[in-house]
Amino acid sequence: MKKEFTFLFLFALGLLGSQALNAQMARINQTIDPLEAESHLRFLTSDELKGRNTGSEELLIAGRYIAEQFRRSGLIPLGDQEGDYLQRVPLHSAVPPSEATVSIFGKDFENGKDLLMLNGGNLTLETTAVYLEDLQDYESADVKGKVVFTVLQNPRSALRNQDQITALEQAGAKGLVQIFGSGPGIPWQLLVNYLNRERLGVGEINTEEKAGLPHLWVRDTTNALVQELKGSASSALSVKIKGVHKKMVKAFNIVGKIEGTDPQLKKEHIVMCAHYDHVGIQKGDGQDSIYNGTRDNGIGTTGLINAAKYFGEHPPKRSIIVIALTGEEKGLLGSQYYVNDPKIPLEETVFAFNIDNSGYTNTEVVTLLDTNRTNIDALVFQAASEVGLGVIGDRMPSQNYYERSDQVSFASAGVPAVNFKMSMTAYDERITKYYHQPNDEFHTVDLDYIHKYWKSYIRAAELIGNWNKKPYWIKGDKFEAAGEKLYNKK
Repeated sequence: MKKEFTFLFLFALGLLGSQALNAQMARINQTIDPLEAESHLRFLTSDELKGRNTGSEELLIAGRYIAEQFRRSGLIPLGDQEGDYLQRVPLHSAVPPSEATVSIFGKDFENGKDLLMLNGGNLTLETTAVYLEDLQDYESADVKGKVVFTVLQNPRSALRNQDQITALEQAGAKGLVQIFGSGPGIPWQLLVNYLNRERLGVGEINTEEKAGLPHLWVRDTTNALVQELKGSASSALSVKIKGVHKKMVKAFNIVGKIEGTDPQLKKEHIVMCAHYDHVGIQKGDGQDSIYNGTRDNGIGTTGLINAAKYFGEHPPKRSIIVIALTGEEKGLLGSQYYVNDPKIPLEETVFAFNIDNSGYTNTEVVTLLDTNRTNIDALVFQAASEVGLGVIGDRMPSQNYYERSDQVSFASAGVPAVNFKMSMTAYDERITKYYHQPNDEFHTVDLDYIHKYWKSYIRAAELIGNWNKKPYWIKGDKFEAAGEKLYNKK
């Protein structure tokens, strides 16, 4: 009799738990109207918004649309102006030179052909060149008043090596030219397409600020330039650069807050975020030049709007900061700015739940980028299972996807953070057909899968928001030390 009672008791507990879960999913289903959600996605990815390029009027329209959806959902405005949701992100645009030439040994290297400019301003310079086998040798060489030439070994490292360039400038060098030969392993034209275009950065324009040391790459796969430099004691050259200028760009994060229901836990904040920019209009071989960005990241942005609506009606115990981020496609600019200028102190933010996508390869699972980084994995698995989906981790670690989306801005500051993506089991034609392509349009997505994805995101956030444990890094994670510093843990 005692065994039978115990079995019935446990069965009843299980039944009650199942009913509670069913009730919570029913509440999400009742709150998120499929047609309304699809209409948000249709609007954000329409041709009229012209691909939502950062700095465009169309992205400003998208931002205002998102802000008014936050208002409709009752979110507390956290924008710069009272009663509004817009946080200004001071972006500036650096326009590449209209003309740039390096002339040496009777040859002219020209911008966009066999020359690229990475840094510097407009100038006309007549001087001599000095060749260094290794830039570290500048201290023992006579570089004052000269342009330093060296072979470019690693383009990625060279782009980040600002300290070395500063050291050359302090030593009196007039410029740095790195020679792109046959070794770097990156197609030259790919670098031209990426670097010889308007680039965005965070910060106000300082008209008194110096342009910095001219830094250029020249292409010479024959190795002739290196041999001539090595064989010449004094090599005369001229550098001419025209048309370089900077301008400010209008850009905004959209920020709102949902107050938590628990007197203590509401002091802890969860960030739910998605970037709402894409890459705009680009010239291509076909007639369609609008990159609509349905997967990247119209679906994520719509998921954020859905979450704002649900939690506006059904807030969890913890408070939620909802952020639509700008400038992700230009280098995670909006999230970097928010982390440096948060609307709620960052030490009061216990988790960042980013929703961003490249596409999907399997409609039966979602991707948590990444598993085994934080202690919330089981909650995401539970949420996905409640809508009939499985969860996978990073299947392509060599691509370093975790550090290529907005969650890494929060993680670098110490906030436990993950990216909730649609499934990515491989980087194949199921992704490349649409990723940053003009045919990434509304009619090409599986709406049944997308609705499950949205609901599992909301449900996972709800579980985290009500959890009796605090989200945190798994011991030994790369970002654990930053977390210790942020939260003053000992």
